Amino acid sequence: MADASETHVYEVNEVVLGWKPADSADAALEWVLERIDRLAAPLTLLTVFDAKKTYDDAKRAEVQAKAEQVAADIRRKHPTITVTPQIVEGDPPQVLASLTSPDKLVVVGTDRRRGLSVRYAFSFGARLSARAKGPVALIPHGGSPRGDGVVVGVDGTPASLAAARVAARIALARGGEELVIVHVWQEPTPWQDAYLPPDDNFLESLQKVHQDVLDESVEQFAAEWPELVITKRLVHGLAPWGLLDQAANGSLLVVGTRSSRGIQRFFLGSVSHTVVLNLEGPTIVVPQK
Repeated sequence: MADASETHVYEVNEVVLGWKPADSADAALEWVLERIDRLAAPLTLLTVFDAKKTYDDAKRAEVQAKAEQVAADIRRKHPTITVTPQIVEGDPPQVLASLTSPDKLVVVGTDRRRGLSVRYAFSFGARLSARAKGPVALIPHGGSPRGDGVVVGVDGTPASLAAARVAARIALARGGEELVIVHVWQEPTPWQDAYLPPDDNFLESLQKVHQDVLDESVEQFAAEWPELVITKRLVHGLAPWGLLDQAANGSLLVVGTRSSRGIQRFFLGSVSHTVVLNLEGPTIVVPQK
């Protein structure tokens, strides 16, 4: 089994934490500090003053003093980690997104919100993740205690396989924590009936196709990392909600999102978008490289 002290969880060179004096940022900071020694990467505490708002000099000085105090506390508790507080001005999601890359982990705190499933609804996390060029960790404030297991959704696409690789490394770096690979499927919607073959065994055959997708993904990662403890789950239902339900007892959910161009680059895929809008626990969004 891989030595957790020798395996970098996300294989990144830097961690950027979006920080401000707020409970949601404190939750994200706590999540980072539980992992910072294993990450063995420098940490930037980035505070972004929204350019659309007005801040007086006293407020700016207060925030800067708090950021420097937080950085000093981290250095004292984690003396081997380089910590740099930084304050900039701009559009917060856009600024953070500009700092993302495949070898950098950006972490932000967010409030829990469930039930908002409108395709074009937005949250800070959705805006940031849609523009990101590297993994983004979204840490909800006020979530219930988490269980064990890194949960990742796969559907055979390059985006989901990229997410599964990140999830596998995380599981290994946690001393061999269980990797739960989930594939959610559902039968075609009623308006697609015209395309279905007149076969009473069609749904059974369809389920087997989805089982094959799951089995092939699991076989790939079992071969690449034989020391991984893998559980596979085939779930019937709507993809976002089935994935969220499976992640309810895990310690972390990892989802992939496809690369887009033009106006579509401002939107996540439908599954990852719904997941981000309905966070229950720590979630990492991984863009397709």
